Amino acid sequence: MTRGIPRAGARSGQLRRIAERRARAGRAAGQRSRAPLGARRPGHRPRAPERTGGAAGAGTGGAAEAGTGPAAGPEGWGRRAGLLAMLLPGLTAVATLVFTWVSVTQVSEELTISEQGQIADRYDKAIERLDDGSANIRRGAIFSLQGIMEDSPRQQPAVIYDLSQYIRAHAAKKATSAEKAPDIQAALSVLGQRDPGHDGDRAIDLRGVQLADVDLKGADLSGALLAGAVFSRGDLEGTKLSGADLRGTALRRTILRGADLSRANLYKTDLREADLTEADLRGADLTGADLAGAGLADVRVDGATEWTGARRPEGDLPTATAVPVPPDRTTSTATPRPRGDAT
Repeated sequence: MTRGIPRAGARSGQLRRIAERRARAGRAAGQRSRAPLGARRPGHRPRAPERTGGAAGAGTGGAAEAGTGPAAGPEGWGRRAGLLAMLLPGLTAVATLVFTWVSVTQVSEELTISEQGQIADRYDKAIERLDDGSANIRRGAIFSLQGIMEDSPRQQPAVIYDLSQYIRAHAAKKATSAEKAPDIQAALSVLGQRDPGHDGDRAIDLRGVQLADVDLKGADLSGALLAGAVFSRGDLEGTKLSGADLRGTALRRTILRGADLSRANLYKTDLREADLTEADLRGADLTGADLAGAGLADVRVDGATEWTGARRPEGDLPTATAVPVPPDRTTSTATPRPRGDAT
C-alpha cells in the first residue's frame, strides 16, 4: 500500500465521528439529529433531513403559534377560562333580572285577573240585591255599585245604565217624592257624584221620571237625557246641566240658582216660578219655555241663547252678555240636541 493514500475504512470511521458530533450538537439545540452519512456511493447524493422550523412549519407551526397547536393549547384554554370567569357574574345577574321580571309580570297578571273576578262577583251580587223587597237592601246595593265605579272605572258605563234603568222602573209610572224613596234619592246622588271622565258614550237616561222634591244640589248631570221628566220643587242649586236634554221637563218652583244650563235644550220646559238667579243660559235653547214668575236676576246669556216663543208675561227677558260660553263647558257626548216635543 502506497504511503499518503488513506484507507477506505479510515475514511468511513472519520465520517461516523463527524456525524456523531453533529447529532450531539443537534440534540443539545433541540433539533432532530441527522442520520449518519455513511459511505456515499459514487453519483449518489443523500436526501436532506426534514426541518421543523422552516417554510413547511408555517402551516403547522403557525397554527401552534396561533394557540391551536399542542404547545399553545393549555395557555389558550387558560385565557378562555379566565374570560368566562369574568363574564359569569354578569351573565348570572342578567339571568336573575330576567327571571325576576317574568315573575313580577306573572304575579301582576294574576292579581289583575283576581281583582277583575272579585269586581265581577261584587257587581253580580249588587245587581241581584237591586231586586230585593227591602228598600234598605236596595240602597246598600246602590252604594255597592258606587264603590265598583270608583274601584273599576271601566265598569262605570254599565253602572250608569243599571242605575238609570232602576230609577226609571221605580219612578216613571207615578209621581214619587224623593223624600219618601231613599233608594231612588241614593241612586240619583251616586249618578250625580260620579266622575264624568269615565262615562264613555253612556249618558244618564232619566227620561220621563216623576220625582218631586228631589235633591240634586251640586250634582253633575251634564249631557243627561231628562226629557219629559218631573223635578218640581227640587233643589238643583249649582247643578251642572250643560248640554242636557230638558225638553218638556217640569221644573216648576225648582231651585236652579247658579246652575249651569249652557247649551241645554229647554224647549217648552216648564220653568214657572223657578229660581234661575245667576244661572248660566249661554247657548241654551228656551224656545217655547214658560218662564212666568221665574227669577232671572243676574242670569248669563249670549247671542246664541234662543228665546223664540218663550212665555214671559213680565216682559223682562235678559239681554245678551259680552262673554260667550267657552267651547269646553259642555261635557256631554250625546248627539246634538233636537228641537220639538220630547218623545
